[in-house]
Amino acid sequence: MSTQTTATSSAAAVNEYTKLNIPRKIGYACGDFACNMSWTLVGSYLVFFLTDIALINATTVGLLIFISKFWDAVNDPIVGSLADHTRTRWGRYRPWVMFSFIPMLIFNVLTFTTNLEWSETARTWWGLGMYFILALVYTMVNVTYSAMPAMMTRDTETRSALSSYRMTGAFLAMTVLSYATLRVVNAMGGGATGYRNAAIVFSLLAVPFFIITVASSKEVVTIDDTKTEKVSFIKQFKVLKGNWPVIQLAIAYLGWGIIQGGMTFRLYFCTYNAGDELLYANTQTLWSVMGMVGAFSVSYLVTRVKNKGTLGGVSFTLIAICSIISQFLPITTSGGQIIYYVMMGGVGLGSGMMLGNVFGMMPDTAEYTYHKCGVYCAGFLSTFINFMLKVGQAVSIAGAAALLDALGYVAGAQQNATVLFAMNFGSHMFIGLCSIVCAIALFAYKLDKATYDKIVADLRERGMAN
Repeated sequence: MSTQTTATSSAAAVNEYTKLNIPRKIGYACGDFACNMSWTLVGSYLVFFLTDIALINATTVGLLIFISKFWDAVNDPIVGSLADHTRTRWGRYRPWVMFSFIPMLIFNVLTFTTNLEWSETARTWWGLGMYFILALVYTMVNVTYSAMPAMMTRDTETRSALSSYRMTGAFLAMTVLSYATLRVVNAMGGGATGYRNAAIVFSLLAVPFFIITVASSKEVVTIDDTKTEKVSFIKQFKVLKGNWPVIQLAIAYLGWGIIQGGMTFRLYFCTYNAGDELLYANTQTLWSVMGMVGAFSVSYLVTRVKNKGTLGGVSFTLIAICSIISQFLPITTSGGQIIYYVMMGGVGLGSGMMLGNVFGMMPDTAEYTYHKCGVYCAGFLSTFINFMLKVGQAVSIAGAAALLDALGYVAGAQQNATVLFAMNFGSHMFIGLCSIVCAIALFAYKLDKATYDKIVADLRERGMAN
């Protein structure tokens, strides 16, 4: 009994509203740099790898991606709920990252491994199996990593700063991969061997960054389980009823997931419409650099607005404008490509601002839900919102691959006019239209800073927060 009292007193002595120092923020950010050695590699290159390197039919690839993404989306809330009920000396969420990142990196390599001497059926089942497992272990790492800020501090601006630093790390990883992936693939033999070896290089690069995150991120927020309503996994879904901050973020994430499908077309667009696959590498590098600028700027910009949703709405608006303009550029001319670089820089800036801001909004919904429903479930909320992201990805990426096949796409050949138009539309106009919907959802966001401060003050009065 005295041991429990001492532990409680010690926990209470910790400042749960701490403004974390820069080394701690950088340490946390290292985790998303490491995660993107898988996330960006898969998101940017897996569909192309499966269709043009593993030589799997595009419709089959679309089905493979859909099944894997749907599975990924389904296991998100399960992992989140399990993490919410985890109690260890390392915290709730940190041990999931600690013990899952090595298996994730192993399956990252296996997903980009194929053998052209196998039958297409064997290559398809191998691709499905490896990606299926990668999706699960990636969930175990990333959704718990995303939930950690809710336990690292209750200070809303510090949470946004963590998100800003995190996305700066993510965009740094995207910059590295955008510039280096095709170059490393070609330097290491090209084809299937080149892609496998590139996956090995990037997975090894991720290891020290994961270790830094685990070592430097400490969970200090304590939740009094005696004052938290005990609910089953199924009943947790009841906290979503009328929970508009969570619903609006889920809409934005669903939209961003759908946008990912459009972005799948970009490598095809640069390769076949522009006739230069390095245009993709170069513009994607610029996109990532500007994304870093946008993400890092959030730590300052968020202090200048009363509502984080406004910043997210502005970010999606910038993405929409630049994407729609890109639809109409003469991409085979030098002048058209120069403007294209500028537009992709704008899309990158908006993407960085949006992601850096929206990830910082997610932890605040934990207190809102705790106040509204009496259930603290940061992990569940994080995974539900990520569930919507992955549903959007599953539908749009699978749809993109199926659409190419239906329109007559042939890997490595001259494409017909309809396929070329679809590649352009999917890469640009489609992204612009989806971004407009996401902007509207975030402009309507009502959990502003004043409301959040009142919620936290009320929780403290009730003894539900320190």
